[in-house]
Amino acid sequence: MLKTFYFTIPQVDLFSRYKHDFQPLYPDTTTVRYETDKIQLTDTYLDYHSVLIYRMEAYVSESCNLPLKTEKSDFHLLYTMSAPRPIIIQNRDNEDQITLPSSSGTYIYVPKGKYDIHVHHGHYDVFGLLIDVGFIRADIFSSSSFLHEFRAARQRDKKKLYQTPIWPIKEMTRFQIQRLEEIFFHYQPDHEYEVIKIMYTLFEIAKQKQFRMYSYVDPSEDLARRVRIAIADQVNQEFSNLSLSSLSLRFNLSHKRLIAVHKQYFKQTLLQYLHHLLILKAKEKLTLHTVSETAMYCGYSEVSSFSDFFFKQVGMRPSTYQRKILKRKKRSEEQ
Repeated sequence: MLKTFYFTIPQVDLFSRYKHDFQPLYPDTTTVRYETDKIQLTDTYLDYHSVLIYRMEAYVSESCNLPLKTEKSDFHLLYTMSAPRPIIIQNRDNEDQITLPSSSGTYIYVPKGKYDIHVHHGHYDVFGLLIDVGFIRADIFSSSSFLHEFRAARQRDKKKLYQTPIWPIKEMTRFQIQRLEEIFFHYQPDHEYEVIKIMYTLFEIAKQKQFRMYSYVDPSEDLARRVRIAIADQVNQEFSNLSLSSLSLRFNLSHKRLIAVHKQYFKQTLLQYLHHLLILKAKEKLTLHTVSETAMYCGYSEVSSFSDFFFKQVGMRPSTYQRKILKRKKRSEEQ
């Protein structure tokens, strides 16, 4: 199986000065060294036709972007053995990105294109398997399997990065990866069958472990949900004080991007969702507090502004709503 991805930084025969103790090289593999003033990287791989086993080890002296180019759309099972922070891979042509968790596995689809890998100071050790698409054929995995959903998502948009949630095997994956590393980085002709056998074992274990929480998650949908949670967290505080523009800083994305993603999955703008939550909160507070106090709880310094907002959303003034609710509550208690 051809290696179809590479880093577009200078290759070197030897590092100018070792900044970190790297793992010993495997004798039967191909190893490429890359070096800049901020990164020393070894890219080691071995071709087993249906599976390419590789390991990337890097030392980063200063936070930077590591440029990556792919010549073909590919599936990868990546396992971050060690990293100072989660690794973010971002498409240069848009804001599409995926995150490789520290000390965990993830299954990803990477389309053909150019990417930036955001890395921070420290040591990185990532084990990877470049996997033939035949491993996730529809006739192999049932529609309830997250691998089936993963394949279907890729078919819907072949230009978009996709990833599973954290690979649902954890310790068992690490055991299998260790076996792959210790045995199969040393080539023998009969190893190909064993490598494929282990790949299916990894997938079978993942299917058994997946449960509902491990079903496919679209990274953009996950972002929309996290933005939604951030808004709800702020509104649910005793005194709401939320500026939607501050979310851009929190998620390090443009406000326009956050609005678009949220609307795509929830059919609401961020402002509409914020207003919905504020009205729910206001109605709850009006059963126990004065209009003036409710306004403060909802983040309004002026009662008149709160009253206008409430009227626009509900069709009546908060004082009128409060009288109706309290009257209804009193009748209920009398009965």
